[in-house]
Amino acid sequence: MRIDNHRLTGADGAPVRFLKAAHSGGAITPRFIILHYTAGGSAESTARYFASEAARASAHFVIGRDGAIIQQVETDRAAWHAGRSSWQGLSGLNTHSVGIELANWGRLSRTPEGFASHTGTPVPAARVVLAAHRHRPETVEPWERFEPAQIAAAAQVTAALMDAYRIGAAAILGHDDIAPGRKIDPGPAFDMRAFRRQVTGGATEETGDDLRIVNAAGGLMLRAGPGLDHPPIALLPHGMRVRVVTPGAPWTFIAARENGYEGPSGYAHAAWLKEA
Repeated sequence: MRIDNHRLTGADGAPVRFLKAAHSGGAITPRFIILHYTAGGSAESTARYFASEAARASAHFVIGRDGAIIQQVETDRAAWHAGRSSWQGLSGLNTHSVGIELANWGRLSRTPEGFASHTGTPVPAARVVLAAHRHRPETVEPWERFEPAQIAAAAQVTAALMDAYRIGAAAILGHDDIAPGRKIDPGPAFDMRAFRRQVTGGATEETGDDLRIVNAAGGLMLRAGPGLDHPPIALLPHGMRVRVVTPGAPWTFIAARENGYEGPSGYAHAAWLKEA
């Protein structure tokens, strides 16, 4: 992918779909790339909202769970994605950054049936990450996970932007970086360190992580709490690498690792985990 005249061109040489946002600002020279989640359903619904006069926000790109990309603002124009924000002495990051929105419900709620979005839409347990946001490390909450195809597409868009505007990896940020306390996206289900490594072609595993390997021929059941009385979240296959989030005996809070990204997370019995 590449940026041609401030529009994104796909690997096939054709421009990606462009659906003009109703609201944008003046000319900018991008210095940062800001990742968001939409807190919504499909990328199409978000893009159509941004294209409507009723919208009070916009973004340069919206990326679906399947990796489909929609551009809505030229990359040399300000989009309304950052709001009140600051970074490295700059305020109002709309005038300094490109915004990428990833279709994702974000933080979820628990229901008697499992998990749901803020609209009440059920989210299967296999698509849920249990994690604490770094701004609230004392509280473990459910979040919708991001799809590998979506992450790969976002990495390609980001790499094209970095090449076009000479942006470094340290300038890839989350909305929660530039507006802490006000915004929580893209949240703990989005592994920013792994994303930067994917964009720049670096290693996928973070050195210093406490990694284990599932050692159970029939798979290891991941549960929502520390005990057999808690509902199952996912069955982790034998040989899967996992990261220890919170050590415990005998129940350990872990997160699956898939190509460097957090997969399902929850509690598993430590007896079925071996050193990586």
